Order: sequence, then C-alpha cells, then structure tokens
Amino acid sequence: MAETNDKQLLEKLFKHTLELNKKYIEQGFRVFNEWSKQPNKPNNLFVFKPEQYSKAFNAFAKLNLEYYNNAMALGFGMLDTMLKKTAPETTPEAEPAFVLTAHVNAGSKAALEFILENTKTEVAHCELVNSNFVNENDAEFPSIKTTFKPQKFTQEPDESSTVKISVQVPKNTPPDTYFSDVTVIGFEPSFFRIQLTVEPFLTKSAHAKTKRQSKK
Repeated sequence: MAETNDKQLLEKLFKHTLELNKKYIEQGFRVFNEWSKQPNKPNNLFVFKPEQYSKAFNAFAKLNLEYYNNAMALGFGMLDTMLKKTAPETTPEAEPAFVLTAHVNAGSKAALEFILENTKTEVAHCELVNSNFVNENDAEFPSIKTTFKPQKFTQEPDESSTVKISVQVPKNTPPDTYFSDVTVIGFEPSFFRIQLTVEPFLTKSAHAKTKRQSKK
C-alpha cells in the first residue's frame, strides 16, 4: 500500500511540474510578442533592442527545454527502477551435492553406489526418487531404468548406509551422455546426479572379441 501511495505522489509531482514548465514557455512566447509590438520610446520601460529580447527569450526557452528533458529523464529513470524492483527475481539453478559417473554399452547395466550419512539430530526416513534420464538436448529417455537397494530405509542420527544403484540401458539407446537427478526424501532440497555415458551396443561377436583383447 505504501509503495502504491508513493507511486501516485510521484506521478502527480511530475505531472504538475511538466504542466508548470509548459505554462512558463507559453507565457514566455506571449510576453515576447507583446515586447515586439511596443515602440522603442525613451519613456518606455523596455529600452532594449528587439534582438536583445530575442536572445533573452531564446535563453529562457532553452533553459526550460533542458529542464523539461531532465524531468522526463528523471521520470523514466525512476519508472525503470520501480519496474526492476517489481520484476520477479530469477532463482539460480541448484547444483547437485555430488555426481556419480559411469560408462556403459547400450544393452547392459551400470553399477554404482554411494554412502549416505544422517547428520541430523533426529531419525531420518529416507526414500530415493530419480527423474527420467535426459540427454544434453533435454530429450527424455524413460526407457533407462534405475533401481536403488535399498530404496526406502530409516536412519538413526550419525548412522551411515550404503546404497547400491543399478541402471539398465536398453540396447536401442543412442550413444550419448545422459543425466538423472536423484532426490533423497528426508534430505531435501539436496540432490545428487547420475551422469551416464552410453557407448554403442556390442554384438555377440564384438563382445567376444573385446573379451579376448582384454585377456591379452
């Protein structure tokens, strides 16, 4: 309410100031016209030459126009400041607490694990929930399945638990880098990220060849 009242007062102030400035200019023109019509007599109070009146009025008009421009600039500046204050603030994107990475061929599984410690002073009831995997173009791949063991568990204060993660990648998954954010309910808003680099699907012959090369 106070901000609205301040805005209305500023609007009235600028409006009255600009109206007054306009009247000054109009009055200046009227006075100049009257001066130019008067004869240049000795008993006349205005004993200056018309050129001097013209110079004086031009200076007067220039001063008022500069004032008008400054008032408009001030008004637009304050309006811009008000709009910036009322504009919604953008929330910076949250960063994961850590990132688990794995390389896997399409058609196989990736195995990961991490340790979760309850640093709270009370019992934590935990559940792991992950988003669909997306590639760098934000295209979703719900066919990539993630399993947590355990997925739901309870932790006493200062207790640690090892969580194993298995990610099944279908054989038709295109080679790319994929990401999935994992939230541990009970430890919000923290989350961690799984980064999966998928290599092309290996046929049986290619898989056997890879095994022979690894034995050598």
